[in-house]
Amino acid sequence: MKKPHLQVTWPLTFLFTAFPIWWLLGVASFTWVIMAVPLIIAILWRGWTRVPVAFVLWLAFVSWVFLSGLQITTGTTIITFVYRLVLYAMAGVLFLYVYNLPRSGQLDGKVLRILTIFWMVVVAGGYAGILLGSHTFIPPFDHLLPHGLRNKPFVQELVLPVFAQVQNFLGYPVPRPAAPFAYTNDWGGNIAVLTLVAFAALSTPGHARWRRFVLVMLFLSIVPMVFSLDRGMFLSLVVGLVYLMVRVAMRGRLTVLVMVLTVAGLAVIVITLTPLGHLLATSVSSTHGNSNRTRLSLYTQASAGVAASPFFGYGAPKLLPGQTAGAAIGTQGQFWMVLYSHGYPAAIFFLGFFLAVLWQTRRARGTVGLCLHAIPIVALVQVAVYGWLPVELQVIMVAAALTYRLCSRPGESPEGSGTARRPLVSVRPADIQLVGEGQPRAPSVLTGGHDEQQLFPRTMWPKESR
Repeated sequence: MKKPHLQVTWPLTFLFTAFPIWWLLGVASFTWVIMAVPLIIAILWRGWTRVPVAFVLWLAFVSWVFLSGLQITTGTTIITFVYRLVLYAMAGVLFLYVYNLPRSGQLDGKVLRILTIFWMVVVAGGYAGILLGSHTFIPPFDHLLPHGLRNKPFVQELVLPVFAQVQNFLGYPVPRPAAPFAYTNDWGGNIAVLTLVAFAALSTPGHARWRRFVLVMLFLSIVPMVFSLDRGMFLSLVVGLVYLMVRVAMRGRLTVLVMVLTVAGLAVIVITLTPLGHLLATSVSSTHGNSNRTRLSLYTQASAGVAASPFFGYGAPKLLPGQTAGAAIGTQGQFWMVLYSHGYPAAIFFLGFFLAVLWQTRRARGTVGLCLHAIPIVALVQVAVYGWLPVELQVIMVAAALTYRLCSRPGESPEGSGTARRPLVSVRPADIQLVGEGQPRAPSVLTGGHDEQQLFPRTMWPKESR
């Protein structure tokens, strides 16, 4: 009798597929911290690990963040700093874990399906926000917290479920979806990058029923997107789709280009012919005056502040002297948080990593690979206006790791079925060895190829069943 065992993708299932459960319990923001331990154990147990050369930039970034935190002295700021530091470190660990899964087309497909299911969760959360508005409830985890912690604004933000932020800047109340995140901007940032995941799932060979379901969900996602009134979400998604269409056209994949244009065109028609069009037009024409003034003020103060402490920043966002509430300097955008909190070197390492990922994955095979490769484009367009913590950064890193697994050799047809290249670093727990880019790999079933042989003779988990 075959013994039951955990599949190697169980951490992703725990983090993404089960995310609504953790959100309802009030612990969704802490699952990333909890899962760091078993993931690190799994990586160390494996015996050796492969990573892209670009990952050195992420290690440098996390190290610099740690050094910048040594100047923090106040208790509450130390807690928030450690939380963010763990999220940054966890993003790197999650990247390593996904990148080093046994080389199998089946596993690539499972990772993509897990991300696609998470996208569907976010779409469903958008509808919940529209229907339930600003309603909330006390989750079970809140009752376990000490009274002193329970009333902290930062803790409430992490624990209390929020369905939507109801705002009146258009002259009437609009329930802007937030579930299953803390803020509408978090919802908008995640739905934008995950929509590229949905297009990747739509491009996967075979599984006709699954692809039809994804297509239906794509159209359903339009409604909460419009209700979010997130201009940054729409801008970043449009930039990502335009980039994707240009790359697809350059490869001569006219059928795929027509598919993307058709989906986009039908979405425009749906918006135009329904009340959604009026809502979107009103949002675009609105000045969002108070929000814009607040953002510009914080950006100006962040620029001035980092000029006074350019190397290590201030360790964390800070309120103005005498300010007890409101937005702190260094918020309102992941770039500003990194720059103000940790200085210019951290910002260079942070942006440099994602730019290096874009460059090294430019030959990702197939339409699936191109869709995933375009995700950092979407994220980087948002980086000055949306925060990536705690969830969006993890999504981006998983997608980046999966994209690396779908890279092609230089000079090879990206749509062909030849071997693949992976810019690599081989890492042992006590030994790091740089490796070049020309490592061969069998094509993935995501691009119409076959499964690959197991690369790791020692793994924590049994080889995935075929």
